[in-house]
Amino acid sequence: MACKMLDGEKRAAEIKEELKKELAELAARGVKPHLVAVQVGENKASEVYIRSQQKAFSELGIDYTLKTLPGDITKDALVKEIEALNGDGTYTGIILQMPLPQQINAREIQACISPDKDVEAINARNMGKLVAGDLTLGPCTAAAAMELYKTTGEPLKGKDVVVVGHSEIVGKPLALMLLWHPTESATPTVCHIATKDLKAHLKRADVVFVAVGKAGLVNGADLKPGAIAIDIGINRVPVKDKDGNPVLNEKGKPKMKTVGDIDAESAEKVCSWLSPVPGGVGPITVVMLMRNTVRLAGMAGG
Repeated sequence: MACKMLDGEKRAAEIKEELKKELAELAARGVKPHLVAVQVGENKASEVYIRSQQKAFSELGIDYTLKTLPGDITKDALVKEIEALNGDGTYTGIILQMPLPQQINAREIQACISPDKDVEAINARNMGKLVAGDLTLGPCTAAAAMELYKTTGEPLKGKDVVVVGHSEIVGKPLALMLLWHPTESATPTVCHIATKDLKAHLKRADVVFVAVGKAGLVNGADLKPGAIAIDIGINRVPVKDKDGNPVLNEKGKPKMKTVGDIDAESAEKVCSWLSPVPGGVGPITVVMLMRNTVRLAGMAGG
């Protein structure tokens, strides 16, 4: 059985076309989505993500403003900044860029973002909506993983699904989405660092979602023949030659590559569908951020 690779770029492009129609409808009502991104201090990884956001939003004509705050800002001062943005009608959405400086508790700050402007859908009220089965908004990465799965055309009803990773922004909301699928709920099991026998759970799963951040955590031998595997992990690892030695670049430093949590080479021999890293969930994640921005603007616009 040949393994088919999922195409995140293609699905992202399709959703963008859907968003163009939604934006046109909002424009006819005089509603203009506008996201403000709050960055605290300087972080190269965060800046790369911000540039990708800016490019994507620009392509669809969605307003995007970057608000940069000093890295030594206090918690109280940051809370005041967020509260001011909550009350500013210019912005229909707010995103807090990660990571934050050590002196700031990210969860406490994110809780200050108005649920009506929470484009990441991780405020307690928005997470509560997921629990109640309202899938209008969802944490971007979890929603992206579900969108990528849809492209397989395989029904979820009756399938045993294993989610590896129980983070608040991916694993937990993903499990809720699987339970509350509009037409066909799956039977999800959530595994994590305390799970006693991960391999046993993986081996019986029809569908596997992996979101841990550990390269090679799941091997093809761990998976059920014909399984569908969605790799959500993003890891940077050294490139190695045939003897297992690091390949160096022109500066004498190890060359790096991006891989997921699943060993793709071995998984391809077992899976019916597999998502690549990069090119799988990643391209859809930014589009989910845009979709949430558009939907929140529509709700605010009445």
